Amino acid sequence: MKLLLTLLTVCALTPTLWASCLDETLNAEQNFTACHLAAEKGQADAQKELGSLYLTGEGVQQNYSKALHWFEQAAAQGHAVATYNIGVLYDKGLGLEKDYKEANKWYRKSADMGYSSAQYNLGIMYEYGQTVEEDPARAMELYLKAAEQGEAAAQFAIGLMYDKGTGVEKDPTQAYMWWQIAGEGHPHAIHNRDSIAEEMTPMQISEGKRLAKAWQDARPGLVQLPSPELQ
Repeated sequence: MKLLLTLLTVCALTPTLWASCLDETLNAEQNFTACHLAAEKGQADAQKELGSLYLTGEGVQQNYSKALHWFEQAAAQGHAVATYNIGVLYDKGLGLEKDYKEANKWYRKSADMGYSSAQYNLGIMYEYGQTVEEDPARAMELYLKAAEQGEAAAQFAIGLMYDKGTGVEKDPTQAYMWWQIAGEGHPHAIHNRDSIAEEMTPMQISEGKRLAKAWQDARPGLVQLPSPELQ
């Protein structure tokens, strides 16, 4: 059995296709102009999207400082995704010096607003004691909150905790269950599920499948969120 233990920090800044300042019929430069006008008027969603455009260089020259500025403007209005994105900039050192304490601060703010990716990233920090005291129980709490929103990376992480016995009793059936739930939403979940199954009894596998199905059936409207690529 060869399990993949990789935990991915979710650092893809949220896609920009849903906000009102963007129009699929317009080109990148036109979208930038529309978002800039709306952002200047104080629209938080537009400020967040403008920050993303500066980050990626879509329709404008890439500028991390301006991306941070507009994320900060949106975050000041309680925009959870913009708040999370500031954490990512500090976490990855995009346009500024890496600062995990600052990343933790912004992830915490976003997590408190219920944003699943922030909950997951903050969970990693608690599981491994990154800038905070190691606290597997707190990590599990955050992972579960994110998992309830369909965050596949969190579902995978819960499986790892049960497989390793980190903060919980080691339980291959629970590990199987969570990797079954994560499924194709995480690049390593199916591999780990099939690998751990090699050392499980047929009854344990059956129970893992049953638990996963029961969990999913109890959340019929849940949309599985794939693990974003690192940026």
